Amino acid sequence: MAEVPNRTLQRGLEMLELLGTHAGGMALSELAQALRLPRSTAFNLAQTLTRLGYATHREDTGKYRLGLKMFEIGAGAMHQMDVMELIRGCMAEVHHTINETMHLGVRAERDTLYVDKLDSTQSVRMTSYVGARSPLHCTALGKAILSTMDDGEVRALYSDGLMPALTPHTITSVEQLLEQLSQVRSSGYAVEREESNENVCCVAIPLRDRGGRAVYALSVSAPSFRMGEKEIAHCAGLLLGIQPRIEQFLQNA
Repeated sequence: MAEVPNRTLQRGLEMLELLGTHAGGMALSELAQALRLPRSTAFNLAQTLTRLGYATHREDTGKYRLGLKMFEIGAGAMHQMDVMELIRGCMAEVHHTINETMHLGVRAERDTLYVDKLDSTQSVRMTSYVGARSPLHCTALGKAILSTMDDGEVRALYSDGLMPALTPHTITSVEQLLEQLSQVRSSGYAVEREESNENVCCVAIPLRDRGGRAVYALSVSAPSFRMGEKEIAHCAGLLLGIQPRIEQFLQNA
């Protein structure tokens, strides 16, 4: 096994993994022996995990067991996996129909952060990567996210007036942005025409929680010559078709 930089963290996680395999719990001496730790080190680790809620200690048996915090974290991880599995499945449905690049994004301050992607297999396609960021104000994903905020919140977000132009088509004023967001709320989807990348057009939808806020946004991107008004409407229809399934999950989770 490769050396782990934080040895204390590694030992704590190993103790949690060990407790996870012993439903009846383990005594301090058993933990120390199994992990090959001095009793004092094992005691400090066990007490720290107990204070933080990751483990519990029964005075009558002297045994440590996993705490409720571990259940909460595990349930949260499973929930996220279920959400991503559902979204990825819905993305695949649309992708199979149109074979264009698709992105899943989240808000990161004033940027959109790409967290998942399905590439087009066509020879001419959009170049991007998971982990990249693009400004909210000039991407379809960003406008879809911003459309779930009220105008006052959008104005506050850009109170310093910084809305950089990435192409000659980028909107650079809050008033222009608010006008577009009004159209997004009316139609249900956002459109970007060469605002963040020249010769690329995108269409996107928000994926909202029960409070009406965008948890994610989902888009289709393609070269402008393959994304006329007819194609935009078709892609929007496909995205809007899968939106209720994903939002139902997000809103009932």
